[in-house]
Amino acid sequence: MKFEIVYFGKPKENLNISQETVDVPEESLTLSGLLAWLCLRGDVWAQEMNEDRVRCAVNQEFAGLAKPLNDNDEIAITAHYHGCAEFWVDDPRLRPNHARMKPSEWS
Repeated sequence: MKFEIVYFGKPKENLNISQETVDVPEESLTLSGLLAWLCLRGDVWAQEMNEDRVRCAVNQEFAGLAKPLNDNDEIAITAHYHGCAEFWVDDPRLRPNHARMKPSEWS
């Protein structure tokens, strides 16, 4: 499957790449799979494409890691910045960081 990947923020700076077209194996059919495939490129890639460090959009819409990918999708990858939780409501890794809130109060 071919994807156009556009990098922003820290990944763009640290990897010294702004965009590329990649042809990935069929088993990389989700955002999580794509990130894992990119991590195979080596040390700095493994660090920058770590699922806990990035947020992604597919065809200009923010998406969670389980998002299925289709041939010719455009994937945008940027660093995870706190304060953008409204874009990642469905991302199970995001949890409020309020000492006064109990986990049962998270919604």
